[in-house]
Amino acid sequence: MRYGWKKLYLPLIILVSVLFFSANNAFAQNTATNYDVTVSPVFFDLTSNPGGTITDKVRIRNNTTSALPIIVGVKKLTGDENGDLTLKDTSSDNSLSWINFPQSKIVVAPLEWQDVNFTITIPKDAAYGYYFAITFSQENSNKVNGAGTLITGSAAVPILLNVKKEGAKAEANIVDFSTTSFVNEYLPVNFNVKIQNVGNIHVLPHGNIFISDGGNKDVAVLDVNANGGNIIPGTNRNFNTSWDDGFLVKEPVIVDGLEKIDKNGKPEENLVINWDKITSFRIGKYTANLILVFDNGTRDVSLEKTISFWVFPYKAVLGFLIGVIILVLILRFILKSYINRELKKRSR
Repeated sequence: MRYGWKKLYLPLIILVSVLFFSANNAFAQNTATNYDVTVSPVFFDLTSNPGGTITDKVRIRNNTTSALPIIVGVKKLTGDENGDLTLKDTSSDNSLSWINFPQSKIVVAPLEWQDVNFTITIPKDAAYGYYFAITFSQENSNKVNGAGTLITGSAAVPILLNVKKEGAKAEANIVDFSTTSFVNEYLPVNFNVKIQNVGNIHVLPHGNIFISDGGNKDVAVLDVNANGGNIIPGTNRNFNTSWDDGFLVKEPVIVDGLEKIDKNGKPEENLVINWDKITSFRIGKYTANLILVFDNGTRDVSLEKTISFWVFPYKAVLGFLIGVIILVLILRFILKSYINRELKKRSR
């Protein structure tokens, strides 16, 4: 009889396990976050006269297999300390009321695109630059078609609005153009370009860094702001680029898709030899000439600045010199010993 009970235990345990994991999986599916959308276009650069009206649309795609309830809103767009565009929650800015939507809440069908129309009504006394973002944010604990869907996260589409009026000024300055280090042991050499918008409308500077070793031909040309980042009035923005085209280049150590960090909190690096670029051995003094251009509304304005820096593998050179000194000392010792032996032989 005991043997019979053991035979019943096994299917009972299997049945309980299946029910447990099925319930657990269903619970996980109902409580997991489910927010994956694509918006188009990624930003608007609009121009209007005072008193004008602009009508346009944003397209949003639900990349999930469940319907997504979404709240459509508008927020103020500002710049942070690095000049990057950020959203600001404020109810005191009357310009936010200029933007209106037919619906403030929408439900986007699974794997489908949906148009979101909007209208901007610009007052007659408006002037210069205004900066907003249309937001598509979560609506917590919603049920769609009987299924519980929890949306977390948000997406935003910036709107850069230039209202034409006398007195509009597009003006920018180079605040900083520098390398991370004046003497670089190996490539890459990292450049930082900091631009300040001192006008009253947004500007879009773009251009290149031309690197020369003193010859007639540039050894490298780097893009600056290739992605088209705008700078809104009263803010600075940093643009970073690197020169890594050479025979000897330091690259970060990647483990499981992430940069490996040492005990001091700095990224670990390995020296990589690019044998296909053996003629591009970088050493000596170099000059970097920055040339940027932006449109001020009537013509292109250029900004220029030049700096110098060194690429010098001082550790390798120091090791080589130490090796040469040691070799000379060894040869001197051998030669001296040989001369002493010869002198002793002749003195006998």
